[in-house]
Amino acid sequence: MAWAALGLAVTAGTLAQGGPDEMWNMTSRMEMAGMQMPASSVQVCRKKGEQRAEDLQQDKNCRVTEQRVVGNKMTWKIVCTGKDAMTGTGEMTRTADSMDGRMRMKTGDGDEMSIVYTGKRAGGCNAQTHQDPQMAAMQKQVATMQAQGDAQVAQMCKEGVEKFSTDLFERQGMPCLARKGEYCEHVKKTNQSMRSPAAYRAAMHKRGMDRGGWERAAQFCSVQTAPIAAVACESGVSARDWEFVAEYCPAQTQQLADEHCAGREYTVAMRSDYRAICARYAGKFAQPSRAAAKPAAAPAASDAVKDGVKQGARALKRLFGN
Repeated sequence: MAWAALGLAVTAGTLAQGGPDEMWNMTSRMEMAGMQMPASSVQVCRKKGEQRAEDLQQDKNCRVTEQRVVGNKMTWKIVCTGKDAMTGTGEMTRTADSMDGRMRMKTGDGDEMSIVYTGKRAGGCNAQTHQDPQMAAMQKQVATMQAQGDAQVAQMCKEGVEKFSTDLFERQGMPCLARKGEYCEHVKKTNQSMRSPAAYRAAMHKRGMDRGGWERAAQFCSVQTAPIAAVACESGVSARDWEFVAEYCPAQTQQLADEHCAGREYTVAMRSDYRAICARYAGKFAQPSRAAAKPAAAPAASDAVKDGVKQGARALKRLFGN
Protein backbone atom coordinates (compact mmCIF):
# COMPACT_ATOMS: atom_id res chain seq x y z
CA MET A 1 0.00 0.00 0.00
CA ALA A 2 1.16 3.53 -0.70
CA TRP A 3 0.37 4.70 2.81
CA ALA A 4 2.53 1.90 4.25
CA ALA A 5 5.50 2.94 2.16
CA LEU A 6 4.93 6.60 2.97
CA GLY A 7 4.65 5.93 6.68
CA LEU A 8 7.54 3.52 7.05
CA ALA A 9 10.11 4.56 4.46
CA VAL A 10 11.35 7.73 6.07
CA THR A 11 14.84 7.44 4.65
CA ALA A 12 17.03 9.54 2.44
CA GLY A 13 20.77 9.15 2.77
CA THR A 14 23.21 6.74 4.24
CA LEU A 15 24.72 5.72 7.53
CA ALA A 16 28.23 6.67 8.56
CA GLN A 17 30.09 7.19 11.78
CA GLY A 18 31.32 10.73 11.06
CA GLY A 19 31.77 13.35 8.38
CA PRO A 20 30.68 16.80 7.25
CA ASP A 21 27.00 15.90 6.91
CA GLU A 22 24.21 15.46 9.47
CA MET A 23 22.94 12.19 10.95
CA TRP A 24 19.29 12.31 12.06
CA ASN A 25 17.17 9.85 14.03
CA MET A 26 13.77 10.11 12.32
CA THR A 27 10.46 8.69 13.60
CA SER A 28 7.18 8.47 11.68
CA ARG A 29 3.71 7.47 12.87
CA MET A 30 0.55 7.08 10.79
CA GLU A 31 -2.87 8.15 12.09
CA MET A 32 -6.20 7.36 10.44
CA ALA A 33 -9.86 7.01 11.44
CA GLY A 34 -9.07 7.64 15.09
CA MET A 35 -6.36 4.95 15.17
CA GLN A 36 -2.61 5.27 15.51
CA MET A 37 -0.30 2.75 13.87
CA PRO A 38 2.95 1.81 15.66
CA ALA A 39 5.74 4.34 15.17
CA SER A 40 8.78 3.45 13.04
CA SER A 41 12.29 4.90 13.37
CA VAL A 42 15.31 5.06 11.04
CA GLN A 43 18.57 6.97 10.80
CA VAL A 44 18.98 9.43 7.96
CA CYS A 45 22.17 11.04 6.65
CA ARG A 46 21.48 14.46 5.10
CA LYS A 47 23.80 16.95 3.53
CA LYS A 48 24.42 19.75 5.96
CA GLY A 49 21.48 22.18 6.08
CA GLU A 50 19.56 20.34 3.33
CA GLN A 51 15.78 19.97 3.38
CA ARG A 52 14.06 17.84 0.74
CA ALA A 53 10.48 16.54 0.86
CA GLU A 54 11.47 13.66 -1.41
CA ASP A 55 13.42 12.25 1.52
CA LEU A 56 10.17 11.62 3.39
CA GLN A 57 8.74 9.06 0.98
CA GLN A 58 10.06 6.18 -1.11
CA ASP A 59 6.93 5.06 -2.93
CA LYS A 60 7.63 4.99 -6.68
CA ASN A 61 4.05 6.05 -7.45
CA CYS A 62 4.30 9.26 -5.40
CA ARG A 63 5.66 12.55 -6.68
CA VAL A 64 6.49 15.68 -4.66
CA THR A 65 5.33 18.99 -6.15
CA GLU A 66 5.41 22.67 -5.15
CA GLN A 67 8.14 22.32 -2.54
CA ARG A 68 9.04 25.58 -0.79
CA VAL A 69 11.54 26.42 1.93
CA VAL A 70 11.07 29.67 3.84
CA GLY A 71 13.45 30.14 6.74
CA ASN A 72 13.43 26.94 8.79
CA LYS A 73 10.06 25.74 7.44
CA MET A 74 9.50 23.52 4.42
CA THR A 75 6.11 22.91 2.76
CA TRP A 76 5.18 20.66 -0.15
CA LYS A 77 2.42 18.88 -2.01
CA ILE A 78 2.41 15.22 -3.01
CA VAL A 79 0.48 13.21 -5.60
CA CYS A 80 0.29 9.39 -5.57
CA THR A 81 -1.13 7.49 -8.55
CA GLY A 82 -2.01 3.86 -9.16
CA LYS A 83 -4.05 1.53 -6.95
CA ASP A 84 -3.79 3.71 -3.84
CA ALA A 85 -4.22 7.08 -5.53
CA MET A 86 -4.20 10.04 -3.15
CA THR A 87 -3.07 13.62 -2.76
CA GLY A 88 -1.66 15.47 0.19
CA THR A 89 0.21 18.37 1.70
CA GLY A 90 3.06 18.45 4.17
CA GLU A 91 5.11 20.76 6.32
CA MET A 92 8.32 20.36 8.28
CA THR A 93 9.98 22.77 10.71
CA ARG A 94 13.57 22.26 11.80
CA THR A 95 16.01 23.75 14.22
CA ALA A 96 19.70 22.99 14.50
CA ASP A 97 18.98 19.76 16.39
CA SER A 98 15.31 18.83 15.80
CA MET A 99 12.63 18.39 13.15
CA ASP A 100 8.84 18.22 13.50
CA GLY A 101 6.28 17.86 10.74
CA ARG A 102 3.11 16.32 9.42
CA MET A 103 1.87 15.11 6.05
CA ARG A 104 -1.91 14.96 5.48
CA MET A 105 -3.21 12.61 2.78
CA LYS A 106 -6.67 12.20 1.24
CA THR A 107 -7.87 9.35 -0.99
CA GLY A 108 -10.19 9.72 -3.94
CA ASP A 109 -13.03 8.49 -1.71
CA GLY A 110 -12.45 11.27 0.80
CA ASP A 111 -10.79 9.17 3.52
CA GLU A 112 -8.01 11.00 5.34
CA MET A 113 -4.82 9.94 7.07
CA SER A 114 -1.80 11.72 8.51
CA ILE A 115 1.86 10.88 8.95
CA VAL A 116 3.57 12.61 11.86
CA TYR A 117 7.35 13.07 11.67
CA THR A 118 9.84 13.88 14.42
CA GLY A 119 13.61 13.99 14.20
CA LYS A 120 16.63 14.48 16.46
CA ARG A 121 20.14 15.22 15.24
CA ALA A 122 22.49 12.39 16.24
CA GLY A 123 25.91 13.54 15.01
CA GLY A 124 27.87 13.61 11.77
CA CYS A 125 28.00 11.36 8.71
CA ASN A 126 29.27 11.33 5.14
CA ALA A 127 26.43 10.91 2.66
CA GLN A 128 28.64 10.92 -0.45
CA THR A 129 31.38 8.52 0.58
CA HIS A 130 29.17 5.77 2.00
CA GLN A 131 26.16 6.19 -0.20
CA ASP A 132 25.97 2.89 -2.09
CA PRO A 133 26.60 0.25 0.62
CA GLN A 134 24.77 2.13 3.30
CA MET A 135 21.74 2.78 1.10
CA ALA A 136 21.38 -0.99 0.68
CA ALA A 137 21.44 -1.39 4.47
CA MET A 138 18.82 1.32 4.86
CA GLN A 139 16.58 -0.23 2.25
CA LYS A 140 16.82 -3.56 4.04
CA GLN A 141 15.91 -1.87 7.31
CA VAL A 142 12.93 -0.17 5.69
CA ALA A 143 11.77 -3.47 4.17
CA THR A 144 11.98 -5.12 7.58
CA MET A 145 9.93 -2.37 9.20
CA GLN A 146 7.35 -2.51 6.43
CA ALA A 147 7.05 -6.28 6.87
CA GLN A 148 6.55 -5.76 10.60
CA GLY A 149 3.89 -3.15 9.91
CA ASP A 150 2.11 -5.45 7.46
CA ALA A 151 2.18 -8.24 10.05
CA GLN A 152 0.63 -5.94 12.66
CA VAL A 153 -2.12 -4.93 10.24
CA ALA A 154 -2.75 -8.59 9.36
CA GLN A 155 -3.09 -9.47 13.05
CA MET A 156 -5.45 -6.55 13.62
CA CYS A 157 -7.63 -7.68 10.70
CA LYS A 158 -7.62 -11.29 11.92
CA GLU A 159 -8.84 -10.19 15.34
CA GLY A 160 -11.37 -7.90 13.65
CA VAL A 161 -12.88 -10.90 11.86
CA GLU A 162 -13.10 -12.91 15.07
CA LYS A 163 -14.59 -10.02 17.09
CA PHE A 164 -17.05 -8.81 14.42
CA SER A 165 -15.39 -5.38 14.19
CA THR A 166 -17.34 -4.22 11.15
CA ASP A 167 -15.84 -0.72 11.18
CA LEU A 168 -12.45 -2.14 10.12
CA PHE A 169 -13.89 -3.52 6.87
CA GLU A 170 -16.59 -1.14 5.71
CA ARG A 171 -14.92 2.07 4.50
CA GLN A 172 -12.44 2.96 1.78
CA GLY A 173 -9.01 3.64 3.22
CA MET A 174 -9.42 1.28 6.18
CA PRO A 175 -6.48 -1.14 6.52
CA CYS A 176 -8.70 -4.26 6.47
CA LEU A 177 -10.87 -3.31 3.49
CA ALA A 178 -9.17 -5.90 1.25
CA ARG A 179 -10.35 -8.65 3.64
CA LYS A 180 -14.05 -7.76 3.44
CA GLY A 181 -14.77 -11.04 1.65
CA GLU A 182 -13.13 -13.06 4.41
CA TYR A 183 -15.03 -11.10 7.05
CA CYS A 184 -18.42 -11.57 5.38
CA GLU A 185 -17.74 -15.28 4.86
CA HIS A 186 -17.17 -15.54 8.62
CA VAL A 187 -20.45 -13.70 9.27
CA LYS A 188 -22.32 -16.06 6.91
CA LYS A 189 -20.84 -19.18 8.52
CA THR A 190 -21.66 -17.85 11.98
CA ASN A 191 -25.26 -17.23 10.93
CA GLN A 192 -25.63 -20.75 9.52
CA SER A 193 -24.26 -22.23 12.75
CA MET A 194 -26.97 -20.61 14.90
CA ARG A 195 -29.82 -23.05 14.15
CA SER A 196 -30.15 -24.54 17.64
CA PRO A 197 -30.82 -22.70 20.92
CA ALA A 198 -27.45 -23.76 22.34
CA ALA A 199 -25.51 -22.64 19.25
CA TYR A 200 -27.49 -19.40 18.97
CA ARG A 201 -26.90 -18.55 22.63
CA ALA A 202 -23.17 -19.39 22.36
CA ALA A 203 -22.78 -17.22 19.26
CA MET A 204 -24.56 -14.26 20.80
CA HIS A 205 -22.20 -14.40 23.78
CA LYS A 206 -19.14 -13.90 21.55
CA ARG A 207 -17.32 -10.60 21.76
CA GLY A 208 -18.66 -8.05 19.30
CA MET A 209 -22.10 -9.66 18.92
CA ASP A 210 -23.78 -7.60 21.64
CA ARG A 211 -25.03 -4.00 21.54
CA GLY A 212 -26.19 -4.29 17.95
CA GLY A 213 -22.86 -5.67 16.71
CA TRP A 214 -24.43 -8.76 15.13
CA GLU A 215 -27.17 -6.79 13.40
CA ARG A 216 -24.61 -4.35 12.00
CA ALA A 217 -22.34 -7.13 10.75
CA ALA A 218 -25.25 -8.95 9.10
CA GLN A 219 -26.51 -5.79 7.43
CA PHE A 220 -23.03 -4.92 6.15
CA CYS A 221 -22.62 -8.39 4.63
CA SER A 222 -26.26 -8.66 3.39
CA VAL A 223 -26.85 -11.74 5.54
CA GLN A 224 -30.48 -12.64 6.32
CA THR A 225 -30.58 -13.58 10.01
CA ALA A 226 -34.35 -13.83 10.50
CA PRO A 227 -34.82 -17.31 8.90
CA ILE A 228 -32.04 -18.84 11.04
CA ALA A 229 -33.36 -17.16 14.19
CA ALA A 230 -36.82 -18.54 13.41
CA VAL A 231 -35.40 -22.08 13.19
CA ALA A 232 -33.62 -21.65 16.54
CA CYS A 233 -36.78 -20.27 18.16
CA GLU A 234 -38.89 -23.16 16.85
CA SER A 235 -36.33 -25.55 18.33
CA GLY A 236 -36.44 -23.61 21.60
CA VAL A 237 -40.21 -23.96 21.80
CA SER A 238 -40.05 -27.67 20.94
CA ALA A 239 -37.41 -28.23 23.61
CA ARG A 240 -39.33 -26.04 26.09
CA ASP A 241 -36.20 -23.94 26.57
CA TRP A 242 -38.24 -21.01 27.85
CA GLU A 243 -35.24 -18.99 28.99
CA PHE A 244 -33.88 -18.99 25.44
CA VAL A 245 -37.27 -18.19 23.97
CA ALA A 246 -37.81 -15.33 26.42
CA GLU A 247 -34.41 -13.81 25.60
CA TYR A 248 -34.27 -14.17 21.81
CA CYS A 249 -37.79 -14.90 20.48
CA PRO A 250 -40.16 -11.95 21.05
CA ALA A 251 -42.99 -13.23 18.85
CA GLN A 252 -43.12 -16.63 20.57
CA THR A 253 -42.73 -14.98 23.97
CA GLN A 254 -45.76 -12.78 23.34
CA GLN A 255 -47.89 -15.72 22.20
CA LEU A 256 -46.89 -17.94 25.12
CA ALA A 257 -47.35 -15.11 27.62
CA ASP A 258 -50.89 -14.50 26.37
CA GLU A 259 -51.65 -18.21 26.80
CA HIS A 260 -49.88 -19.01 30.08
CA CYS A 261 -49.24 -15.77 31.99
CA ALA A 262 -51.93 -13.15 31.38
CA GLY A 263 -54.65 -13.15 34.03
CA ARG A 264 -52.91 -15.61 36.33
CA GLU A 265 -51.88 -14.94 39.89
CA TYR A 266 -48.30 -13.71 39.96
CA THR A 267 -46.95 -16.27 42.42
CA VAL A 268 -48.60 -19.13 40.52
CA ALA A 269 -47.23 -17.90 37.19
CA MET A 270 -43.72 -17.55 38.57
CA ARG A 271 -43.80 -21.12 39.93
CA SER A 272 -44.82 -22.55 36.58
CA ASP A 273 -42.59 -23.87 33.79
CA TYR A 274 -43.27 -20.59 31.95
CA ARG A 275 -41.78 -18.33 34.62
CA ALA A 276 -39.07 -17.02 32.24
CA ILE A 277 -41.77 -16.14 29.71
CA CYS A 278 -43.96 -14.53 32.37
CA ALA A 279 -41.04 -12.56 33.80
CA ARG A 280 -40.17 -11.16 30.36
CA TYR A 281 -43.86 -10.47 29.68
CA ALA A 282 -44.20 -8.60 32.96
CA GLY A 283 -41.00 -6.65 32.31
CA LYS A 284 -42.35 -5.49 28.98
CA PHE A 285 -45.82 -4.41 30.08
CA ALA A 286 -45.27 -3.21 33.65
CA GLN A 287 -43.01 -0.26 32.81
CA PRO A 288 -43.97 3.13 34.37
CA SER A 289 -45.37 5.70 31.97
CA ARG A 290 -42.83 8.16 30.52
CA ALA A 291 -45.48 10.85 30.80
CA ALA A 292 -45.73 10.46 34.58
CA ALA A 293 -45.22 13.68 36.47
CA LYS A 294 -41.76 14.20 37.92
CA PRO A 295 -41.83 14.18 41.75
CA ALA A 296 -41.01 17.43 43.49
CA ALA A 297 -38.12 15.91 45.44
CA ALA A 298 -36.35 12.55 45.38
CA PRO A 299 -37.06 10.35 48.45
CA ALA A 300 -34.30 9.01 50.66
CA ALA A 301 -32.43 6.00 49.29
CA SER A 302 -34.12 3.47 51.61
CA ASP A 303 -37.59 4.92 50.93
CA ALA A 304 -36.92 4.83 47.17
CA VAL A 305 -36.16 1.11 47.35
CA LYS A 306 -39.33 0.38 49.33
CA ASP A 307 -41.47 2.48 47.00
CA GLY A 308 -39.96 0.76 43.96
CA VAL A 309 -40.84 -2.68 45.37
CA LYS A 310 -44.40 -1.60 46.14
CA GLN A 311 -44.89 -0.07 42.70
CA GLY A 312 -43.56 -3.19 41.01
CA ALA A 313 -45.85 -5.43 43.07
CA ARG A 314 -48.88 -3.29 42.20
CA ALA A 315 -47.98 -3.38 38.49
CA LEU A 316 -47.61 -7.15 38.50
CA LYS A 317 -50.89 -7.62 40.34
CA ARG A 318 -52.67 -5.49 37.75
CA LEU A 319 -51.07 -7.66 35.06
CA PHE A 320 -51.70 -11.11 36.52
CA GLY A 321 -54.73 -10.43 38.69
CA ASN A 322 -55.10 -10.71 42.50
